[in-house]
Amino acid sequence: MTEFAPVPDFAQGPEIPESGFVVTDLGGGVHGVTQGMVNTMFLVTRKGVVLVDAPPALGDTLPAAIGEVTAKPVTHLIYSHAHADHIGAAHLLDQRGLKIISHELTGEFIKEAQDDRRPLPTETFSGRRKELDIDGVRFVLDYTGDWHQAGNLFIHLPEQKTMAAIDSFSVKNAPFFRLVFSAHVPAYFEAMDQLLEYDFETVVSGHMSLYGTPEDVQTNREYIHDLRTSAAKALQTVDLKEAAAAAKVPAGNRQAELKVWMDAVVARAAELMPPWDKHLGGTDIFLADNLNAAAWSLFID
Repeated sequence: MTEFAPVPDFAQGPEIPESGFVVTDLGGGVHGVTQGMVNTMFLVTRKGVVLVDAPPALGDTLPAAIGEVTAKPVTHLIYSHAHADHIGAAHLLDQRGLKIISHELTGEFIKEAQDDRRPLPTETFSGRRKELDIDGVRFVLDYTGDWHQAGNLFIHLPEQKTMAAIDSFSVKNAPFFRLVFSAHVPAYFEAMDQLLEYDFETVVSGHMSLYGTPEDVQTNREYIHDLRTSAAKALQTVDLKEAAAAAKVPAGNRQAELKVWMDAVVARAAELMPPWDKHLGGTDIFLADNLNAAAWSLFID
């Protein structure tokens, strides 16, 4: 049975009550809401609520969470990207007059998925940037690259100094599987630099129950750079033929050679990694997955 290190205190969020959610005032009319594994945010305007995503993990508790803050209706829903674990409860919202906004690539993914849980956006944009004025509140939607999925957005509220960067990283925790399933690993590394160029005090990253700061982005940036450095050194020192011979791979089985070679690269990279357990939770859980992603990217990108 696999044993896991306990989650350090600094990486744990608040206890989740029987309601199934916790709402946190992030300032300037912005609130975060989490059920422990997934989080998102909403902003209360003069006329209603602007919601980022509608995660199924919150599901039908999302209206109750918003209701703790305001009785105003949800007037706008911004899709951060197309993945169902973040927008798969959008169908539960009152659709009357609801404006759903996304990048056009997100709309294309949703249309292709034919998933009734994810209503098509009513408004899309192309290119890098879309600025919105919703009831006097400025929203900046930026598509800077495929760091998670084509069409993924940084959602910046400049006056509130708040960012939504859904599925970019896990605050005070190591990234999930394969650098949060990054569609293009070099873009994922660039995204951490891009995030730090924004003026913000709080970032909502989409998972777990903590909200981050620029310092948390910097910590994740340093961690993934250690992943890449360790993977690069391992790639330089682990020989494919030697790894295959050590694993007694049958002659001519090139797929097996490739598999045991990368396994050996990841194992060596793990030995080279500096200790991070005092700075991030879950470093033992996804280390091999993240090193695998970093190593393959270095090899083929």
